[in-house]
Amino acid sequence: MYQANQSIAAFKPKDSILNASTINFLCWNIQKGLKSNWQDDLSNLVQGKDLVIIQEAVLHTDLTEVFDKSVHWTFAKGYKTKKHTTGVMTISKHEPVRQRQLTCWEPWLATPKCTNITEYALSDTDETLIVVNIHAINFTLGLKSFRKQIDKVRKELSKHNGPIILSGDFNTWRKKRMKILDALALEHGLDALSFQEDHRKVVFGQVLDHVYVRALKPESTGTYNVKSSDHNPISAELSFGWSFA
Repeated sequence: MYQANQSIAAFKPKDSILNASTINFLCWNIQKGLKSNWQDDLSNLVQGKDLVIIQEAVLHTDLTEVFDKSVHWTFAKGYKTKKHTTGVMTISKHEPVRQRQLTCWEPWLATPKCTNITEYALSDTDETLIVVNIHAINFTLGLKSFRKQIDKVRKELSKHNGPIILSGDFNTWRKKRMKILDALALEHGLDALSFQEDHRKVVFGQVLDHVYVRALKPESTGTYNVKSSDHNPISAELSFGWSFA
């Protein structure tokens, strides 16, 4: 699906090409918008952002109206009730050239957990950027289902040689889960972003939300302490053409 060195920029209009020199990114699990003031916080956080990924997004106008009508969004469906559908949503200033959804299932709840993969053209290069928005399986004591979900991501990343952002709520509340995620990062040359003031959610001493990048330089990173969700947002300003390696 994702083939490197495609000349996508050659046939995409300029306004559909992401500026490779400055990519402003935000990741946040909004807890289905159950707490007050989440819309106000999200409206403030998305200002100036090129890419926004949301977990536990509810496909409803309360969410979509937060964003300017000119942006593009893709939604990977997860849990569905009679009233609402929740999942992961990726919002961008520029239209993705490709999108794919991966689905796994919570063993105990028998509900879907989704991963949304979008691909974007970049300025001044034939490389494309893959953005992986994941809400990982949570309610299981074993590792089989979690590993299966990560392996599906591994398979997709193996098809792409360019820059990557892998981020979301990984539910890494267990050290053995982190080892699986670390192995994926090592295999694909992904580097975890760090935060000087780290307000990310912690369960059993383990951070749940992460941002991994490849071939992208972190110009700045940040986390925000909010009361409008049980997770705190993560932001980063990135530029293409540099890595930790």
